[in-house]
Amino acid sequence: GGAFCATGPGVAVGLSGSQTGVNYQLFLGASPVGSPVAGTGAALNFGNQTTAGTYTVGATNTTTGCSASMTGNAVVTVNPTPTAFNVTGGGSF
Repeated sequence: GGAFCATGPGVAVGLSGSQTGVNYQLFLGASPVGSPVAGTGAALNFGNQTTAGTYTVGATNTTTGCSASMTGNAVVTVNPTPTAFNVTGGGSF
């Protein structure tokens, strides 16, 4: 999580670890974001997120169907950029 300027690439959201045989789903509020990601036994990266809000992750065991919510969250903030104005003035010399 973190903050970025509205015209920027977003901020990375990830999970500190994962388990093979488990699929991990990123959520923004109650809505899923993207497709589930298969656990690798290592950290996971859900990519740069560009929508402001609180992100969480749910996990589902692919064999048993048992699920759990991961601890923690990532808060993404989109900061507005300054308003663009026309530069005026000048003239001939």
